[in-house]
Amino acid sequence: MLRSLMSGVSGVKGHQTLLDVVGDNISNANTTGFKKSSVSFQELMSQTEQSATAPGNERGGTNPKQVGLGMTVGAVTVDHSQGNINYTGASGDIAIEGDGYFVVKSGQGNVFTRAGNFILDGNGDLVQTGTGYRVQGFTMVDDPLNPGQKVVGSDLQNINIPVGQKLPAKATTTVGFRCNLDSRAATVLPMGLNAKDLVTSGYIGSQQYESITFSEGTTTADFLRASFTRPDGTTVAVDFAIEGVNTTTGLPVLADASADLDGDGTPETLRFDDSTGQLQVLSGSDGSLLWFTDLGAAMNYSVVEVDDGTGGTLYYLAEFNDQLDGNRQINFWGDDGTGTMALESENLASEDDGSFIVPSGTVVTLGGQNVEMEQSSSGMGIALKQSGTVIKNFNLQTASIHNTKFDIYDSQGNAYTMETSWEKVDNNLWRWRAWLPEDPGISLSSNTGLVEFSPDGLVERVTDSSGAEMSTLSVNFGVLGASDSSITMDFTGDVLGVGAEDAVTQFGSSFTTKEYYQDGYEMGVLNDYSVGSDGIIRGVYDNGQTQDLYTVALAVFSNPSGLEKLGNGTFRESANSGIPQILRPLEGGAGKLAGRSLEASNVDLTQEFVDLIKAQRGFQASARVITTSDQVLEELMNLKR
Repeated sequence: MLRSLMSGVSGVKGHQTLLDVVGDNISNANTTGFKKSSVSFQELMSQTEQSATAPGNERGGTNPKQVGLGMTVGAVTVDHSQGNINYTGASGDIAIEGDGYFVVKSGQGNVFTRAGNFILDGNGDLVQTGTGYRVQGFTMVDDPLNPGQKVVGSDLQNINIPVGQKLPAKATTTVGFRCNLDSRAATVLPMGLNAKDLVTSGYIGSQQYESITFSEGTTTADFLRASFTRPDGTTVAVDFAIEGVNTTTGLPVLADASADLDGDGTPETLRFDDSTGQLQVLSGSDGSLLWFTDLGAAMNYSVVEVDDGTGGTLYYLAEFNDQLDGNRQINFWGDDGTGTMALESENLASEDDGSFIVPSGTVVTLGGQNVEMEQSSSGMGIALKQSGTVIKNFNLQTASIHNTKFDIYDSQGNAYTMETSWEKVDNNLWRWRAWLPEDPGISLSSNTGLVEFSPDGLVERVTDSSGAEMSTLSVNFGVLGASDSSITMDFTGDVLGVGAEDAVTQFGSSFTTKEYYQDGYEMGVLNDYSVGSDGIIRGVYDNGQTQDLYTVALAVFSNPSGLEKLGNGTFRESANSGIPQILRPLEGGAGKLAGRSLEASNVDLTQEFVDLIKAQRGFQASARVITTSDQVLEELMNLKR
């Protein structure tokens, strides 16, 4: 028989296969996650009628004489390229962007698919629509090294989302803050010398002082204390006694002090000018000005005038001291009525919100005269009265207090409004307070402390009412039948996972409060779920909480084209696909996930129709070879007639 007849037959068979593959591709143009196939042809074999000869001395070489015997299908290759991602809005639909395959469990074991059209069955298992194959993933488990955080488990499991399951209530244990405290604000009360971070330096004569600091004393003899530190660490301490009050400037009148500061053996005179607020160092030899600083700008006193009982007036400088426990002390510096300077002090208790508590009948003796102290109706101020007449009012400066409110929860999920305030008490120093304004019957302890800022406006140190470096308060929820709670107040950004610049700051900008974080909540019921790009399935509860439940598993193969199709959009590994690597999304080359979306078929209909035309024409041409060969054979048969 003619060789052309068999070549035509092979061409018809090969192009029939191409038609089959193209038809399958076109029929699955709208199949979720479908991967198109392509056909590669190769020649079958060639019959050699004459072999090639090598060139010789007499004549040149000749090429081989071969006749081809047709074609065959070399390969049918599956194209695993990405299909378009289409948003569907269905919570169970998941698409893969990048490499990888969902792992689903059939009756015979795990198989793999790109079709992420999943739903929840009657048991809450996440299964593939139409097949019921269970989707596999890793359970999210509690991190033993970081309580409250979840980590990915190691074993593949059926993903089960128990819609309707309860989430027990959780008591608040941590509150994180993000706000700015305006560094331009004045202190909440006249606090005397604002000495925190009040540091300067300079040369006095030829002597260098790298640190010059100031602080308040505790007696009239050391009303102001100065410390001059040389580069070698040696220090010269100087005390200034108070002698009176400058009623015009509201500054203290201080006695001169002396100390050898320039190292020439002659003591210098240190003088505080109460009219300008300058602290001056004058030469011990000629009285010339060697050094000065504007100390008055750091002083904040209030002048109190008291009738001495004879028609005269005694003047006092009043200041408040912030106490560790959140209470306050008021100090009066002035003439005791005999011409001697004296200090009179009175301790003042505070409510949880910082308002004053002044018992009825509280009296302070100034210059031998009784001065009554009364709190205002709101508790935000106190009044000094002499013989029933108000001689001075002290009010908390609300412009120097920043407040914010939020809900906290007890162990039974009951919500309570907590209010937190910050009040400025010194340079770079603020007192924080926390209380329950709507539930005064619930007591709190350790609910106040101090926040210290560095000169760059970031939190440097946080202390509680005992002075310890912590900020954990206790709430007595036990009076209502719940468990008592300990709540950590985080001002540094550690809980929020942000830097110090995004936590509580002190910059020269308006007071602000961004979102805060607290980890308590009421009981909730699971009513939905979502899938993140990292593959984590998060349960969504009706109390607004989310819980990490599972991470969807993805399988990655070294040769995806070697996978064997099983139907229903699934594949199984073969001898040439490589062993599946079971990974999490975005890990080890695996792609990311798109929730509420599906991957469309990667069939390009334009290309398929072109291939269809090519297959048709190839089939027709091969069939024509067969008919032509048949006609030639018929002519041969006719030669015998």
